[in-house]
Amino acid sequence: MSPITPRQFCQEQLLMLGDEELVPSAQAATLEILHSTVMKDPDAQTFEARLRVLASASADDGTSMAAAAQVAQVLLDAWQEAQQAE
Repeated sequence: MSPITPRQFCQEQLLMLGDEELVPSAQAATLEILHSTVMKDPDAQTFEARLRVLASASADDGTSMAAAAQVAQVLLDAWQEAQQAE
């Protein structure tokens, strides 16, 4: 079986997002990260690198960036788990 692509991963995450109760800033960050990934369709290395950069943000970068960083870290962890499962 071929490894999951970033596009497939994000599409799956978007489907699961409807079941989650997220605070508005986390929901907005999640949607932005997932939608932009689906639209740009990066390769696996580029996708992981983008998530790592986003995950490195802190509260010093602003509330929205801090929320995006937390979301990116969760997505990065889930992405890495999905890659190991293949």
